Amino acid sequence: MEIITKIALYLHIGAGFIALTIGLIPMFSVKGGKAHVFWGNVFYWAMFLVALTALIRFKMEFPLIFLAGIAVFSFYNTFTGARLVRMKKNLKPEWIDWFGAILTIMSALAMMTFGVLAYQKGITFFAILFNVFGIFSLLMATEDLRVFSGKKVIDNTVPFQARYWFQNHISRMGGAYIATVTAFLVVNNPPYIPGLVVWIAPGVIGGIIIGRTRKYYMEKAKGKL
Repeated sequence: MEIITKIALYLHIGAGFIALTIGLIPMFSVKGGKAHVFWGNVFYWAMFLVALTALIRFKMEFPLIFLAGIAVFSFYNTFTGARLVRMKKNLKPEWIDWFGAILTIMSALAMMTFGVLAYQKGITFFAILFNVFGIFSLLMATEDLRVFSGKKVIDNTVPFQARYWFQNHISRMGGAYIATVTAFLVVNNPPYIPGLVVWIAPGVIGGIIIGRTRKYYMEKAKGKL
């Protein structure tokens, strides 16, 4: 088992490095072009391997429990980002979409539960992280279930830059890349920067960039650019 864990660790590091280094290529290449699609697929499978190896290394220890929760969170971003492109014409989910959303909700509830346990043990650092990422996971997956069930109506008649699938493809893939940047910074965190800052700052900064990107394409759809 120790050998498997070591192999999983090396694969985890390698896949994470690939995702980090090539993740910007599909972002800045022509949307829908060959480079965007090819490097987007490379990023997708690198993130899949990152998540898989994180789950293989799971143990009932707060750092590895949190790593497993983040693995589900980050890959769900990647998975749904890719699935939205496939469903762009009608947004009709398949069983795997329902499964992914439900699994992510279960993971989110588990993270929030471990957040409470960490707080009870006086481990404030993990209590905050578990709850922050748990809440984000829960909100993301429950919104998807609302779309899948038809409770959230999607207007597919607007220009494509303003459509739900396009806007959320940006958000989800951007969120997945933020996860890789965060992991890199956490591993290489200089001692003079507080741990919580390294964990949360990339999400805040990346969220602002994603928001501005979504707004740019929304304005473009309205003919203001």
